[in-house]
Formats: sequence, C-alpha cells, structure tokens
Amino acid sequence: MPEITSVGSLESTPHAAVFDVDAPRTVRLQLEADERMPKHRHPKSNVVLYVLDGTLELALGDDSYDLESGDVVRFDGDQEISPHARTACAALLVFAPKTD
Repeated sequence: MPEITSVGSLESTPHAAVFDVDAPRTVRLQLEADERMPKHRHPKSNVVLYVLDGTLELALGDDSYDLESGDVVRFDGDQEISPHARTACAALLVFAPKTD
C-alpha cells in the first residue's frame, strides 16, 4: 500500500521530513523571503530539488541558478549548495543514495 502525505500539512521549518524513512530521504524546505541556507554538501546523495512555490536562487558549486515554481533540478550532492529565497518559497528535496 502506498504512503500518502500532504506537503501542505508539514509544519517544521526550514526542513520537514515527508516520510519517516531515510532511503530516499525526502524533505520539504520552506524559506521566508531573503532567507538563505549556508553552504553545505550532501556527498552521499544525488539530489532532486522541485520548487513547489515562490522563487529561489540556487548556488550550486561555482554557479547560480534562478528557479521558480515548477522547476526541477537534479545534481550531485557532493557540490556545495546554498539555496537563497528571492520570495517566500517551498521546495521538495529528494536525497537518493549514490550507488557505486
């Protein structure tokens, strides 16, 4: 039987676990306008980021990407990442374990 969750019902900020399992870890990121997450990495994961609402600047390695609602980005978590909300925004992130 599938596990169904409403993203809108998740209340923790800035991160809320969507499911109680770690593989793949799935979180909802919610940031207020101009809020920024410090640079960090997820070296053991491939990451998918889906912007649910708002606009987001994604610093990824040495590059920066402007994202808006509906955009999806997939990247290697070994790069430095720093999301910066241009407007209040919410995104869904999936951290898929790397398979070597």
